Amino acid sequence: MKLSVMIAMMLLTSSCAASRTQPIEPWSVGVTSSGGIAGKGAGSYAIDSTGKISVTTMTGRSCTFQATDDEMNRFRTLLTNARPDSWKASYIPKDPCCDRFEYELTLDEAGVKHTVTWIDDPQPMPKDLTALTNAMVGGAESLRVTYGDQCR
Repeated sequence: MKLSVMIAMMLLTSSCAASRTQPIEPWSVGVTSSGGIAGKGAGSYAIDSTGKISVTTMTGRSCTFQATDDEMNRFRTLLTNARPDSWKASYIPKDPCCDRFEYELTLDEAGVKHTVTWIDDPQPMPKDLTALTNAMVGGAESLRVTYGDQCR
């Protein structure tokens, strides 16, 4: 009897977690960086559930911006699909080698925090985490590219 109750509870819990329809609020996602040739990293970038975007460039200049509706929808979708309980604390290989940037992402959902570290060439990361890190500091539509250039 106890075993069947435990199995039912596990199924209920996993089905609830898999069917999230929105991120847990209030939420914030921040990425800080360090290392690189100059040892200063590539800056820090954050966004929260109010739409506040905070940027600190590698030269130390700080700026704040208001996210667009499209950006907020993008981050809400990314966080809805995120499964931070499945993330490892680090995706840094044993021998990270030479002068690479190291990144630390902190996701805070209503006070529950998850922190992950990686480098420019990390060990394979889950798709949901990769999508979130790319939105923060990755390609052309990332916060780093979009707002880092505006904060000079």
